Amino acid sequence: MTTVVHITTAAAAAAAVLLTCASSVQAQSEPARRPQLTAEQARHYAYSEVLKYVGPAGSERIDPWDPLADPLARNAALTPDYVVDQAAKADGIKIFNTVQAAVSRAVADSKAAPTKRLYLLVKPGTYPELVYVPAVAAPLTLYGDGKDAAATRITAKLDASATGADYTALYAGQFAAVAPEIRAMFDSVKDRDQIRTFGTATVWVQSDGFQARNLTFENGYNKDIGNARAEALPNVNNVHHQALALQVDGADKAQFENVRLIGFQDTLYVKAKAVATSTRSFFNKSYIEGDVDFIFGDSTAYFYQSEIKTLGDRGVSYVAAPNTNIKTRYGFVFDSSRFTHDGSANARAGQFHLMRQWFHNSKCTPYAKVALTGYRCTLGTTDVYRAPAGTLTKTTLETVGKMVVLNSRIGAHINRERPWADWNKPGAIAYRPVQYSSNDYWHNLARNGIDPVRDLGYGAQPSPADIFVAEFNNQHDDE
Repeated sequence: MTTVVHITTAAAAAAAVLLTCASSVQAQSEPARRPQLTAEQARHYAYSEVLKYVGPAGSERIDPWDPLADPLARNAALTPDYVVDQAAKADGIKIFNTVQAAVSRAVADSKAAPTKRLYLLVKPGTYPELVYVPAVAAPLTLYGDGKDAAATRITAKLDASATGADYTALYAGQFAAVAPEIRAMFDSVKDRDQIRTFGTATVWVQSDGFQARNLTFENGYNKDIGNARAEALPNVNNVHHQALALQVDGADKAQFENVRLIGFQDTLYVKAKAVATSTRSFFNKSYIEGDVDFIFGDSTAYFYQSEIKTLGDRGVSYVAAPNTNIKTRYGFVFDSSRFTHDGSANARAGQFHLMRQWFHNSKCTPYAKVALTGYRCTLGTTDVYRAPAGTLTKTTLETVGKMVVLNSRIGAHINRERPWADWNKPGAIAYRPVQYSSNDYWHNLARNGIDPVRDLGYGAQPSPADIFVAEFNNQHDDE
């Protein structure tokens, strides 16, 4: 059953005011918890508008990109340059038994024609491996021809606590005879004490123009037992349960059609080429599941006609955790999508959230008191904390996180009054309150002793305010 979002006309109007001329007091008022775009503002969040900007924030170039016009989105028949088939006899030229071997051959072959798109067909089956696509590769299209995306699955089981030695023991053989650029990606992980979050990806893409269709990318960590143990002693507060299915790492114009991304915490990471840079990804008619921060990063990412499913294995859940730089025009946009849940008791409690803004690289907080004598957190040249004092850099303060949801259905698992959450709780060492617009950002800095003009070198406060978080024309499911 579905109902229109529970915001009255008057409250919606008040929330819209927040996006243009809100005061710091309004930013904390009840209507501001569900800020709404006007119809005119919403037009700026069409995929054709969001995806046409690329490059350094503030001086982006216009590069129109229409992924829905691509043959990939039209489900056109594709002619493979390489075929991955576990049951076939591999020849190392056109036929391969593993996806990574085919990608490696494509990388080598692409050097003769670096702009020619290459097509890799992956036949149905389960492929227990990692797949790394380096930046030097020509545009690659990886696709399955099974009856649906679930028929072809690339899967691994790495989590952030794995050591470099663990990682090497599991995967050194796979990377023993690959293109040097792929081997370099493996080498960047293998010598770490812990591989941490960004070493866990099942599929790691650095190549501009990468495409995938009709495939499943899975990180199977905890999938056999559930992820609830992440909240139980002795695991609570340990960095161990982040486990990426897909990492889009600086790849511009990355396009995903009818893909399934399976994981728990940190399922999908989309990273810009550089801080304060517009780098674009597009997900269409796809399915993404997870429990905590399972779509995160600082890239511009557009999710269209897709299902975003929250798994209620743990008692707390946030769909997204963007750390968009304040200067970057767009962060995450969800359009004509469905936010669903798994029917678990935790999900049915209706206390999960659409987003919390990732306070990236923060080592301390200037936004609330911490119960420690002499505690202070001030602006500095490094992100560091040595009790009781620490510093934050301008770059860290500017990871504000941006997300807009429009024309979508939001399940009953999402808290209707507070769908947008703070980053941690007051009193935590890395707390930051949700910031709906640049007005909140300026107010919070000034209130905590950081002058945006004097200390950060800003000009006048933006007017109208820059939008960080908002909604438009969404509906709520009652169940």
